[in-house]
Amino acid sequence: MRHEQVLDALGASIANGALTPGTVLRSEELQERFGASRTVAREVVRVLETMRLTSSKRRVGVTVREPAEWNHYDPRLIRWQLDGPARPAALATLNELRSAIEPCAARYAALRA
Repeated sequence: MRHEQVLDALGASIANGALTPGTVLRSEELQERFGASRTVAREVVRVLETMRLTSSKRRVGVTVREPAEWNHYDPRLIRWQLDGPARPAALATLNELRSAIEPCAARYAALRA
């Protein structure tokens, strides 16, 4: 499988709760599960770590983090949440964010126009 496919499959599993916080994944398991190379598995883990969905330790593996620690502003995480069963909650959160930011943004845009 390609990098993006593995990332989307694994990221969506984490974002939608199929892989719960505290779940430990091993690189070998990821390679076998997705039919991916070692390089692809490492790259996917690195991307998930930058998004703060996972953390990794030697001799332990890759551990799924608590949702409170995730980078909720990452567009991929938003997409995975909107594509999953928690779509209504994700939309409500995005609407809250929009209602907090858009009035200020519109005001400053009008002042600088």
